[in-house]
Amino acid sequence: MGASAAKYLVQRREIESVRLADIDNSRLNQVARSLRSKKLILQVVEPGETSSLVEAIKGNDAVLMALPHRAAYSADLAAIEAGVNAVDLVFTDEQMKLRPKFSRAGLTLIPGCGVAPGIAQILAGEGARQMDSVDGVRILVGGLPQAPRPPLNYKVVFSLESVLQMYSSTNVRVIRDGKLKTTTAMTEIEKVSFPKPFEDMECFLTDGAATLIHTMKGRVRNLEEKTIRYPGHAEQIKTLIGTGLTSTKPVRVGKGKVVPRALLSDVLGPKLQLGKGKDVTLLRVTVTGRKGDANVKREYETVDYYDDREKVTSMARTTAFTGAIAAMMLADGKIKETGLLYPETCFAGPRFITLFQRLAEKNVIISSTVTSTRPDISKPGKP
Repeated sequence: MGASAAKYLVQRREIESVRLADIDNSRLNQVARSLRSKKLILQVVEPGETSSLVEAIKGNDAVLMALPHRAAYSADLAAIEAGVNAVDLVFTDEQMKLRPKFSRAGLTLIPGCGVAPGIAQILAGEGARQMDSVDGVRILVGGLPQAPRPPLNYKVVFSLESVLQMYSSTNVRVIRDGKLKTTTAMTEIEKVSFPKPFEDMECFLTDGAATLIHTMKGRVRNLEEKTIRYPGHAEQIKTLIGTGLTSTKPVRVGKGKVVPRALLSDVLGPKLQLGKGKDVTLLRVTVTGRKGDANVKREYETVDYYDDREKVTSMARTTAFTGAIAAMMLADGKIKETGLLYPETCFAGPRFITLFQRLAEKNVIISSTVTSTRPDISKPGKP
């Protein structure tokens, strides 16, 4: 994600320089050889050294964090120490504690600003703004290989660690009948259809509502996020969960101890890498409510494919490009508010238009449909 964001940014005329930081010098050099841009500055960060990360961030107009969930909080803290406005591709509940810290520092943090969370939340926010009252928000999203193959008909297009964490969650938050409830991931499996060749897919609950849990609570009767996969995937993963292989509790093996999820990640990781394969991102956000005397449904959808010409995955196009655009808007002063900003409230009005215009320039196209029905007043109801 970081390399793809850098690729987007160095191509922008208004960008003077892009500093790309990583713990792996060979990986940095590989990106540099690929991009061949004089704007690119490479910096190695020492693992676990906050001061090293602060030094990499300091002096920039904005920073984009493209790190695993476990590193998000400490990396965002480093942005405060460096005195730099930040965008983070991931969202964690722990980041909510940073709101007063960023406010006191007069800095900005936009967490969960990729595709989901990110684009999905922004579209949900826009749909809700078009209503007088909101009944439901439903997000369906999945990053998938275009050509599904065993063992799981799935390939990692972001972070295997994050995927396993998502699958294993017992703290999936939804809003039902106006009340916040908690359930288990990979439940409520149902069929879902997208344009060919994705007419026969499945989806299941995951904890992906992210910031919407905070901004929609009290405003919406129903809210849920489901992950899309090829048919049968959920049952395969539930088998792994049932055997304990996704547990983070160490178990004794011989004379030592092993964390099952770490072992599973090490074994599955190489088999699930996208490699030279091509991916696709499916996203549908549905917002229902009322406008005047009409019942209205607003639906936003995209089927975004791997970019053959640029050699960029769809997950990077939708995730990294979104974060990069947000970081640019912070850097050039289009976003001036300080504190922790929610994507769905931050990207409204002109900012919403700017974000999706820039994504459209990279052929990330979001379609929008609106349907409305009015009650038939010619048929009197029962007293």
